[in-house]
Amino acid sequence: FEVNYRVDEMGWAELATNVPGLTIGVSKVEEGAGGPGGGTLTLEVKDIAAARAHAEALGVRFDGETMEIPGMVKLATFFDPDGNSFMFSQTLGPAA
Repeated sequence: FEVNYRVDEMGWAELATNVPGLTIGVSKVEEGAGGPGGGTLTLEVKDIAAARAHAEALGVRFDGETMEIPGMVKLATFFDPDGNSFMFSQTLGPAA
């Protein structure tokens, strides 16, 4: 793996794989966060605001506001009916 992005203050990094278009994001879990560990499937979208609005219109529950790492990415965490978390991701900047 090669590191594409690293944001130490957020405990987050994105790793490149040898599969075209496939990256792996890893993040630090805060101590005492509770709940089981595991991965979060992240779906890349072209317009996160539109994707979020569509999902919310269908009754999907989101975890707070859309987060932005300026010049890099916007992220929005949401849940399926069983409480499993997923994320929308929109790449910002030159790669967008």
